[in-house]
Amino acid sequence: MPYAIDLFCGAGGFSEGILQAGFDIIFSSDRSPMVQETYMNRHEQLGLVQGVDTWFELADIKELTAEYIFEKINSLKYGAVFEPEKVDVMFGGPPCQGFSRLGKRNASDPRNMLFHEYLRLIKDIKPKYVVMENVTGIMDMQMLDFPSVLEDGKVYRGQILTPEILKCELEGLGYIVLDFKRLNAADFGVPQQRNRAIFLAYRRDVHPISYPKEEKSTVNVRDAFGDLYDELKYSTTFSKEAVEGRTPSRLTGKPIARTVTTNSEQSKHNAPVVQRFQLYHEGENTRNVLARLREEGIDLRGLYPELFYECLFQMNVKENVRLIKQFLERFQFCKDKKLNDKWYSYTNKQLAVIYTLEAEGGGVRERERAVGALRKRLGVKKEEAEEFWNGIKTRLNSSIDSNRLNNMLIQGDITPDLAEALFTKKDIRARLNSQGVSPTMVTLPDDFIHPYFDRILTVREMARLQSFDDSFTFLGKRTTGGDKRASETPQFTQVGNAVPPLLARAIAKAAYEACQKDKDRTD
Repeated sequence: MPYAIDLFCGAGGFSEGILQAGFDIIFSSDRSPMVQETYMNRHEQLGLVQGVDTWFELADIKELTAEYIFEKINSLKYGAVFEPEKVDVMFGGPPCQGFSRLGKRNASDPRNMLFHEYLRLIKDIKPKYVVMENVTGIMDMQMLDFPSVLEDGKVYRGQILTPEILKCELEGLGYIVLDFKRLNAADFGVPQQRNRAIFLAYRRDVHPISYPKEEKSTVNVRDAFGDLYDELKYSTTFSKEAVEGRTPSRLTGKPIARTVTTNSEQSKHNAPVVQRFQLYHEGENTRNVLARLREEGIDLRGLYPELFYECLFQMNVKENVRLIKQFLERFQFCKDKKLNDKWYSYTNKQLAVIYTLEAEGGGVRERERAVGALRKRLGVKKEEAEEFWNGIKTRLNSSIDSNRLNNMLIQGDITPDLAEALFTKKDIRARLNSQGVSPTMVTLPDDFIHPYFDRILTVREMARLQSFDDSFTFLGKRTTGGDKRASETPQFTQVGNAVPPLLARAIAKAAYEACQKDKDRTD
């Protein structure tokens, strides 16, 4: 088998495709401990033993040297056969934050220097073939004063297009660089619209490489979700492959089949969130739903009362918060607490829950739980919480009452404020269309509603849309939030950041075929 190095490997999406194409991965690296846990667990499952069959290094690429990589791969079972020009392919996808259209595009972003480090290792390792993937934003992204690896002190002054720099650098290192190409994962058996910029290059002394050809058939969301649900039983060719596995075990030569379905924990949504999701028809995004409701109107109070009253309290949030502050002062509650806007906003939502239960005749236990939550929030006794509620409830929602709000909704008079109360600020949320491919999966799951169920996707469902085998288990925290998003790589992020294995397989197969033709040429 030809030998590959996989840098910036993440949880292992590209690695899955590399292995499926027939390569031995002798070295891989990433800097995230959470990613490492998932990646090494998968390779152990596949019979790839650390220090024997392969080597994974937890490191920033700036810390890696060709000497260290050669030391590690020459200690593997293959023997001390590796030196510059002897590695077949180097795969890599430097992190895309500096290039993505989803974030800030900054020519001087220090993360852009990861490309310099990637080129540095190419220069020192001299693989026969270079495969690099990234977001399509790199195609028109400029780098600022980029330092060359060709000679010390050489700098591309000013802002230069990234593809121009890469082409110039790789050609200077003795490679022929193919024109950069945009590949869509949906054209390679992945049930997802996911465009990636692919860069292929080959050393001047080896057989040329070419881009993979697109497939004619398309896999849709329904195909992707087969064999996942007890309450919705059906199978498809795609789902059977996911269950039976595609990535071969190095022990048996056969793919690993699913024994249990992992990563299927469902997010818990409260009633207003579930009802918000119910507003979306298959394939609709927030703009589509809003346009339809403005045209048709909706009896929200009759159909979705919990969402209606949450909207009522949100429309009155300024006056309600002012009232909450008055009553806290009157009752001398929370005197020693530092209360911010978020605290007041959430307290307003808690009051909405109690209000809804009383307005709609909710159960005694449900009301007791709601008042108990308010009691804990205020840090008072149950009787005091009841007294607070009984004093404030008749004065709430003074800006717009429930009858007026109900009439506005029935008439389709949905103002921008009401639209925000209905849908929050999630303008890009959408319910997936089961008969089409999904939009690009991102690292936050709450942008997408399941086509059949009123909830967001599970990690496993996102993994299916990315074309991972069901036997591939994502480890670590399921999700994270706030400041931790910059430093942690939980399961949803691992899936969202991954290269779809089937797209990776198509690209890796092109590299494998080139390796085989080069071997035949030299034998």
